Amino acid sequence: MLDLSGKTAVITGGSGSFGYAIGKSLYYAGSNVILIGRSSEKLKSAVKDVNKSSGVTFTYEKSDITSEDSLLVSKDKIINQFKKIDILVTCAAGAAASGKFEDITSNEWKNLLSTDLDGVFLACKVFGSEMVKNKFGRIINFTSFHNVATYPYRTAYNTAKSGVEGLSRALAVEWGHHNITVNTIAPGPILTPRTEWFLNQDERNPKGMLSRTPNVRIGDLDDITSSVLFLASNEAKHINGQRLVIDGGWTKNSWWGDHQELD
Repeated sequence: MLDLSGKTAVITGGSGSFGYAIGKSLYYAGSNVILIGRSSEKLKSAVKDVNKSSGVTFTYEKSDITSEDSLLVSKDKIINQFKKIDILVTCAAGAAASGKFEDITSNEWKNLLSTDLDGVFLACKVFGSEMVKNKFGRIINFTSFHNVATYPYRTAYNTAKSGVEGLSRALAVEWGHHNITVNTIAPGPILTPRTEWFLNQDERNPKGMLSRTPNVRIGDLDDITSSVLFLASNEAKHINGQRLVIDGGWTKNSWWGDHQELD
């Protein structure tokens, strides 16, 4: 296992499927972990389910990632306790705003971008400023395979995630000389409650998803956490401004056949 002993990691969207799994993986690799989210109840439940290790802290901070003032209060508490922030992972997700572009309301558009784009901007600004002071940091922002290849009715989501990618690329260039790397992870279909909901909507959905994927499997959370661990580690110190797509080959596939039927 990659060793992150002595590091302090902040995870936004900490009570969600990605955030919680990532938090656990960083914690078990030796890092202090602070989960950030809006719901104290969900965060408290997430923290309670982790097997505690001596000398390492797994905790949470209730905070609104769409509010700079709220994040600043959380940052001050974290710095007061841990003195530094080494790793930032942004994987908070707003309410879906799917559907025909002409039917999306202004409020739906603004609400999604306030979390999925503005929230990443604010998290990088507030927590990344500490990395600039300390001349060290690993920032991993979550985007989506939709940035590479998409399908209809995802315009607002695409816009937000494309903005995160542009922000991350710019920060990688601007902050690289501070020994800060900024990379993005773009998951394809990963087995989470949201994906399970989609698969259960139509019996054709699982077959369609698997036939489209060269690896003929839906990704799991371990596929995500192992990649985050690597990008957060010293082994990835010269990887900066990159997008890692975790999709089993989905976005590289242009074949019209069924991968489940190949010999």
